Amino acid sequence: MSSVDVRKRLLEAAGPVFSEKGFEKATVREICQKADVNVASVNYYFGDKEQLYLDVICLAKEMGVSRAPLPGWAPDTLPEQKLRDWVITLVRRMLGTGELSWSNHLIMREVLRPTKACEHLIQELFRPFVNVADAILLEMLGEDVPAYRRMQCIFSIAAQCQFYRVSGGMVSLMLGQEEQEIHYNTERLIEHILQFSLAAIKNLKQEFDGSVMESSSTFHKI
Repeated sequence: MSSVDVRKRLLEAAGPVFSEKGFEKATVREICQKADVNVASVNYYFGDKEQLYLDVICLAKEMGVSRAPLPGWAPDTLPEQKLRDWVITLVRRMLGTGELSWSNHLIMREVLRPTKACEHLIQELFRPFVNVADAILLEMLGEDVPAYRRMQCIFSIAAQCQFYRVSGGMVSLMLGQEEQEIHYNTERLIEHILQFSLAAIKNLKQEFDGSVMESSSTFHKI
């Protein structure tokens, strides 16, 4: 077996184990058993368990991006369409299922219980993705709306997506199966999150437009 094959088998075995048990409880021995390699292989190929975990996080990030990449936009694409694409991408990355579900679960675990690897996710995955949303909101809201309010909007949009990822079990218990399948499938959730978010963004823009108009009126009265 080549060194490339051993390394790949370790990564593929470690992903589901770290996803299920977390960094602390996962053991090198279990990972090596699942990969069917010598227990010393982790130290040989990765240096230690922490580096293996970081490489698994990188793999999970790449899998999520490849599964739901952001589309390229033409220069005349409306910001509302860009926001729709951004929400679609976020929902599909968060709610991914099937053979890639361990990668979603591992990244969500890292978000809820951060380790040192979360710094890598922030710099390489979250921050660039958030910067895209911030540019879209700047286009929609203009410069009168301060940066911290745009960031609050982004967090609120992301929180809607995260709710269905983290609380999916509770949602299932509260709803009938037919209702859930009809009204809470991925496409319906995307539409709801987008409509809800657009209404909030419109309200925020009106709030600041009103403030500008009020300030201008006061200035003229003086």
